[in-house]
Amino acid sequence: MVSMGRRRFGTDFQLMFRILKGLLFLGFVSVMTVLFVVCGLTISDLFVSILAFLPTGWALLLIGQASRGLMKSMGLWESIKELARAYEYVMGLVIFMPLAVLSWFPFVSEFQTRLLFNQAFSRGLQISMILAGRKDRTPTNITSTPI
Repeated sequence: MVSMGRRRFGTDFQLMFRILKGLLFLGFVSVMTVLFVVCGLTISDLFVSILAFLPTGWALLLIGQASRGLMKSMGLWESIKELARAYEYVMGLVIFMPLAVLSWFPFVSEFQTRLLFNQAFSRGLQISMILAGRKDRTPTNITSTPI
């Protein structure tokens, strides 16, 4: 709907386009409110329905892409491209958002270091001293013998 409004109103009717987006948002919020209050929808129900509809929408997208000529003749090709772009954004968020959140915690960095240098840890090597560039505090008695 937003892509159709962008094409139809464009730069000539910016106010109309913003009103359309506002009405779409208010409609979405009102439908969600009715579902939560009247129908007793819970957050877990919402999560389950999202998980159920993601593969279905992806399958419909693939079918639409496979029948590209038919979709172009019906005038639906631009909508399919917009929907595919939205799926790409959502999948990027779903995949990379947990990684971004986990990267903020310090224990993840320690865990990653432990995984990367597991063999060195098992031999008793202290990676933190190597990474920090510090020398070992215990003096070693290396005697140099002249040749």
